[in-house]
Amino acid sequence: MPWDLHLLQRINLHWTHPVLDWLMPAISAINAWVPLLALVVILVAWRGGRQGRLMLLCIGLAVGIGDGIVSNTLKKTVGRVRPRDAMSGLIVRDLGPGKPDFLRLFTTPVQSPSKPRRETRGKSFPSSHTVNMFALATVIALFHRRWGLLMYGLAASVAYSRLYVAAHWPSDIPPSAALGILIALATVWTVDRIRQRFSKQEMPLP
Repeated sequence: MPWDLHLLQRINLHWTHPVLDWLMPAISAINAWVPLLALVVILVAWRGGRQGRLMLLCIGLAVGIGDGIVSNTLKKTVGRVRPRDAMSGLIVRDLGPGKPDFLRLFTTPVQSPSKPRRETRGKSFPSSHTVNMFALATVIALFHRRWGLLMYGLAASVAYSRLYVAAHWPSDIPPSAALGILIALATVWTVDRIRQRFSKQEMPLP
């Protein structure tokens, strides 16, 4: 769609900055942040009490369902080709190589021109990054509203980063965010109903 392509080109080619050339690939590289995420999970499980552990359970279920079932199924069904694989004239951005992955955060970002490929099917829709991050933010918001608002900002930044690195089309993002939110709401509601059935107590949500 013309507006889709025009907005992507503005983000990828014109609304750029040397700081963003590192920041956006860094935000987009979820695997590089696994050690920090693992530390946060341990702290919440240790210091967050029963509510913290229940929140972690909901996060695990929501992200697992969103990434492993919903996103994976839709990617295979829709088969939309990523912009970096569909056309030339874009800039593909990524962090430099490094092992383990978190060391990539300290490398010089790499850039390369996009090259059309012969594939007629791809994995552009939905954006798993966006689905997962908005599911995460929604669960946290239901338990801790202020932290949830912060996480929504981070989720939006991750979604934007996927456009900046030419991994997704702009039209991939709103439906992906909506999917993440709906999956999280359904997950928390289901867990709360199960808790009510077995403990006769409602989850104290805002």
